[in-house]
Amino acid sequence: MTMKPATLLLTTLLMASCTVTQNPMQLTQWSMQQEGAAEIYQVTAPTTVAGALHRAGVFGENPLEGLRLFEIDKTLFDSTWVFTTQFPGGKGHRILHIGGLGYSADILVNGTLVASADTTLGVFAVREWDITPLVQKQNTLEIRTHKSPWGSLNHGFVDWNPHALDEFMGLIAPVTILSVADVQVQDVYVRPVLSEDLSQASIVVTTTLVNRSDKPVKGVLEGKYEGGRFSQEVSLLPGETRVVCQEEKVDRPRIWWPYDMGTPELYHLEMAFGSSHRKEVAFGLRSVTSEVDSLGHRQFYVNGKKILFKAAGWTDEYFMEDTPERTLRQLQLVKNMGLNGIRFENVWGMEDTVYDLCDQMGILNLVGWSCLWEWPGQCGLPGDGKYGCILTPELQDLAVRYFHDQLIRLRNHPAVIGWLTGSDMLPHPDLEARYLDLYRELEYRPYICSAANRTSTLSGPSGTKMEGPYDYVAPDYWYTDTHLGGAYGFNTETGIGLNMPQKENVRRIVGEDHLWPVDEVWEKHCARASQMNPGILLGAIAGQYGEATGFEDFVRKAHAADYDGTRAMFEAFRCHIDHATGIVQWMLNSAWPAFYWQLYDWYLSPTAGYYGVQKANAPYQLIYNYGEHAVYAVNDVMPEICYEVLVQEFDQDGRLVRRDHKPVNFIARSPVKVCGNIQGPGFLSLQIFHGEEVVATNFYCIPGKDNVYDWAASNWFISPIREYGDLSFVSALPQVKLSMDVQKVGGGFCVTLSNPSASVAYQNILKALDEKGQLIPAVLWSDNFFTLTPGESRTVRCTLPEGAGEARIAFEGWNGVL
Repeated sequence: MTMKPATLLLTTLLMASCTVTQNPMQLTQWSMQQEGAAEIYQVTAPTTVAGALHRAGVFGENPLEGLRLFEIDKTLFDSTWVFTTQFPGGKGHRILHIGGLGYSADILVNGTLVASADTTLGVFAVREWDITPLVQKQNTLEIRTHKSPWGSLNHGFVDWNPHALDEFMGLIAPVTILSVADVQVQDVYVRPVLSEDLSQASIVVTTTLVNRSDKPVKGVLEGKYEGGRFSQEVSLLPGETRVVCQEEKVDRPRIWWPYDMGTPELYHLEMAFGSSHRKEVAFGLRSVTSEVDSLGHRQFYVNGKKILFKAAGWTDEYFMEDTPERTLRQLQLVKNMGLNGIRFENVWGMEDTVYDLCDQMGILNLVGWSCLWEWPGQCGLPGDGKYGCILTPELQDLAVRYFHDQLIRLRNHPAVIGWLTGSDMLPHPDLEARYLDLYRELEYRPYICSAANRTSTLSGPSGTKMEGPYDYVAPDYWYTDTHLGGAYGFNTETGIGLNMPQKENVRRIVGEDHLWPVDEVWEKHCARASQMNPGILLGAIAGQYGEATGFEDFVRKAHAADYDGTRAMFEAFRCHIDHATGIVQWMLNSAWPAFYWQLYDWYLSPTAGYYGVQKANAPYQLIYNYGEHAVYAVNDVMPEICYEVLVQEFDQDGRLVRRDHKPVNFIARSPVKVCGNIQGPGFLSLQIFHGEEVVATNFYCIPGKDNVYDWAASNWFISPIREYGDLSFVSALPQVKLSMDVQKVGGGFCVTLSNPSASVAYQNILKALDEKGQLIPAVLWSDNFFTLTPGESRTVRCTLPEGAGEARIAFEGWNGVL
């Protein structure tokens, strides 16, 4: 199917999903100047100071590559940076709305102080001021921003990526001028109510009205949406804020579903108070509930149906430069690999684009606070080891303000299925009591006290776990571990650590002079050089495939380990769906060019693990269960269907030694054992057919023995392997000659790769390259990093992003050549 061009699709989605106010004026064009300096920069907001300087070229070319980032002088941000813009006057009341500041600011209109920095502390606080008395025909708005001091509740990357140069200083959310005659429609909240069989629905609409005038006002609050209209007379006293609640039945309701279960249907509601002011919001009709089951595991339900939450952890780009187009392309990559969700540890996004697009695309969101505020070494505040660092009344007041404002910001999004108020720890009971009071007032979706396995005296057990690993474990770990990160329960963050970019991007990250051997440049681009570094993967490679002999050999073996290890994580949770409820790969993306914790890299090029996840999450799939040495047929949510399956085993030399061909029923949420007694060393090829059509494929290298883990030495980030299963036979595969046919099709290419030889052609990589020989970002391949058995051909499709320009298809094989 031909995809819509990215910009057209983005425009369609955002028009469908975003919040719109009457006569809003988003102030995007600003001048920015360091206090006392002569240089003035013309910038587009929202932006951080560092982001604006990066776009202006102040940090030189490609400052995130090599060691250049660590050479930038951070004292540049110790002084005040001033943002200045102009806006016209107008009739009625003028409301200044600021969605977020980093970290505090003095705000002046026409030289008059509206708010001082000591009253505007905090990045996640949303603020409004009626500036009508200060407005003239032409107006100047000045925002004097100050960096977050050490020991603040700031935004942050924690240890996933380097700290922001400016600590997220600047205008980190939209700044808007609203025009209101008398009464402002400040907020509209839509809570859906559905019958158990989804045939009937109603909406409870809560509207916050603010009388900005100094006189009583009486008028009609009217709501309009597709298929419905309702109204109510409302009277407000001078300066009064009133919350008006109305419940309306929705005829012939269209239900919002995650994309893998149905269609993510959206409605659009406009609430207007006469001609004074109006606001439009998008909403979805769906129910979300959860329970902690008899095994202590958090189980989510959407529209009454159990889901296996298959997700990865999001982070924003280092300079906060995720444009709407870049965000859309990332979410297209998410859907292309079959994930149904994203975990946001922190409230990411300088605008609501990512949440709006998830609503429209049917990608579930689990949101919540970051562990940044739970570790003294990260935020600079004292902590107690159980409740984190938000311990004083002043800090708790700010956290509650954050929570209030972000609940309101996100509560209309149907993609959001729950809130995590703690990450590694619990919120302090005094703080959580206030969180819960707000939650009962403002929200209805599941509340979870922690992403870790914690029990709150106020809200009960989290039903989640965070037991690692974060670094390399072999594929069988996920099936054999029963007390750490293995395939049981709801694992909120885990993974095998080093997810190597493709070699073209590795060259860009470390530079030609540092390709081999692995050195400090490689280590700087890892998560924690002291604990997580390429040395761990080098050891795992040596134990399984044989020691890496150079850069090219290291990258190809890293790809093989990543593909198999990351795939197995998702596959094991599917195989154990009776007691596995959620799995979140740590992470989805990286804020900067890195080697750790990513399914696609900073350049938006997929890693090998990406394609392993894509293979694992095929709607109907055959999976090798490493724990039982058996093959299972899995189907999470699709209708039950009978397919023909073909199971083939090859010895380590590529000779066929077993062939099973039979029909199998793929039953939803009930894995079916297809066959057992899979023996290594050798290869396993799995295929699903509907007539002559290939529905899905899967392929494994089976070691001659299981890995032996040193379970007693396990810690929070790894379970060491004492004896590796031997896969060295893969390294001994003979070179084979392949053929490739490339056909241009609308928006991309159709590529057929054929293996006429009598040997296995292992891990064949197809690349869409630009005229400079670089990987084109955000290319959507239907399959990649795939293996061909003797005599096999496979046809795959790639879709190029809009504006990719001239492209060519290149091939790279483990042992295949063209």
